[in-house]
Amino acid sequence: MIVDRVLDGSLLNLFAGVAATGSAIIGMYIGYQAYRGLRRNDEPAMRYLSAGMVLLFGVTYALAVVGQGLIAFHIVTLSFQDVLRFLTRVLQLAGLSLIGYSLHIATNSERLDG
Repeated sequence: MIVDRVLDGSLLNLFAGVAATGSAIIGMYIGYQAYRGLRRNDEPAMRYLSAGMVLLFGVTYALAVVGQGLIAFHIVTLSFQDVLRFLTRVLQLAGLSLIGYSLHIATNSERLDG
């Protein structure tokens, strides 16, 4: 029965995997659009913003999806989950740092220009 599948977690894991895959695809699209903006406006702030968005929205979600698949299909052991979580957090921190730095650059350049 479907209720039993939801309760044992297999259906829930499937939906979590689908959501994570969708997040990775949308994240890569956001990163691609940021890259297109960088190509139009070759400014240092845009370069850091683009790199940060690719890391934060694309790479971290893709890493989580791939890692979840490797664990789910028993290609790597469950102990790899801690390493995966650590790598994901470090990449998120790097992405947020790049985005923050891009905003800092943009704010300071406006002050100098204005």
